[in-house]
Amino acid sequence: MKINTELSAVMAQYRKCTNYNLHMDYYAKTAQHKDFYIGDQWKGVNAPDLDKPVLNFIRRVCSFLAAMVASQDIQVFVNPYVHTEENTRNADVMNIALQQVIETSKLNVMARKAVLDGLVTGDGWLYWYNEEGIIKCDLLKGTNVLFANPYVPDVQKQPFILIEHREYMDTVVEMAEKNRQPVQGIQADKEYSAGLTGLPMVTLITQLYKQDGKVWYTQVTKDCVITPPVCLGGSMYPIAKFTWDSRSDSYHGVGVVENLIPNQIAVNKLWAMALLHQKTMAFPKIFFDKTKLDKWTNRVGAAIGVIGNPHDAVATSFKANDMSNQLMDLVEKTIAYTKEFMGANDTSLGNVNPENTSAILAVQRSATIPLENQKLAFSDFLEDCVMIIMDIISTQWGEKFVQISTESGDTMEKFDYSAIDVSQLSWMVQADNTTPWSESVQMQTLENLYTKQILTDAYDYVQAIPSSQLKNKQRILKKLEEKIQ
Repeated sequence: MKINTELSAVMAQYRKCTNYNLHMDYYAKTAQHKDFYIGDQWKGVNAPDLDKPVLNFIRRVCSFLAAMVASQDIQVFVNPYVHTEENTRNADVMNIALQQVIETSKLNVMARKAVLDGLVTGDGWLYWYNEEGIIKCDLLKGTNVLFANPYVPDVQKQPFILIEHREYMDTVVEMAEKNRQPVQGIQADKEYSAGLTGLPMVTLITQLYKQDGKVWYTQVTKDCVITPPVCLGGSMYPIAKFTWDSRSDSYHGVGVVENLIPNQIAVNKLWAMALLHQKTMAFPKIFFDKTKLDKWTNRVGAAIGVIGNPHDAVATSFKANDMSNQLMDLVEKTIAYTKEFMGANDTSLGNVNPENTSAILAVQRSATIPLENQKLAFSDFLEDCVMIIMDIISTQWGEKFVQISTESGDTMEKFDYSAIDVSQLSWMVQADNTTPWSESVQMQTLENLYTKQILTDAYDYVQAIPSSQLKNKQRILKKLEEKIQ
């Protein structure tokens, strides 16, 4: 498929993609989901005399589900299909490079943010790029990623992908000058020119497309071309996507917040009405006889003139009936049932006393069974990230020095990463979600193995202990290593 990269063609494609999102009301819904997650849940409500309380259980449920799906420990293992000396060495070098990229790109943190975006808006996006030999990733908004075919959710099957983002005008001008493009036609966006910083901003559209099996990109604004077509060298789009729940015939997914908004609105309304009742009816009302008093005063020591016998009753107080407890029960049950149906029970949330570790672990595992589809989606998301990283390493790194461990010690060698044939390597991504209960079981298993002398090496024993259970773990390992040597 021939992709037209001219300015007019890119802008026409951009308008078609945004029209699809407008037709789905995607921008308004996404903004509402984000507002409800952060707690801005009375936005647009015109009720100046009404208190607007927020019992934000949506954030608690989303944080819990994100922690259950996303892993804190991501391990990647690369092995050759055929164990030749060259393939084994390439696999060892790739393992070192992958661990380095996972650390420098903070994949653990970014993956968790992508999962949280998937919970709130339906999709989480990570964009990978190589910056002076350092592979990094950025979190993209779902509203800024536009597919050529919005009915196909697969990233790699798209003819082209558009990424929309805002840049300062001076930065865009510098980019155009660096690429030897005319800068006279660059104009700032009116809606983004008077921001908090007062600096004009420009909407920059990056078009990614595939040509002859390679990924190319070009960057334009509404007025001119900023970056002419450039070949990235790789064969994969550098975009990884996590979807919480799939939507039929759409690349946009479905998050959790969308289904919880009616429950959240009901709880907030009931609580607001309860507060209003307490404010208006909690204090006694004074009733007085207007045939004997013209007006009522609460001034201390003030004389009150009475028409008639002052010993007769001229006023009385009235206290309204207390509010029904059924309202509070309804609020509590709505929150409890919502959390229960989403899998956020007390055992999963850790609101229990850990007296029986095995029983708690069994209940927690059963609570995570409904999240198996999301866990599989998260594993696929991590595998896509690893494939993209390997693609960038093998096509953009070239020759670099790498530290290789040998029998004689660690040495620095110059290695040509472009010589690695990724198709000859297999990879496995391990993402274990650790909890306090699973760590306790792991510690108990280690103690049994060490007591029965099945595990005899002290270094291996300390290495297997979770970092949260042992302070200064790396320092202890270093001392053990020096002692062994």
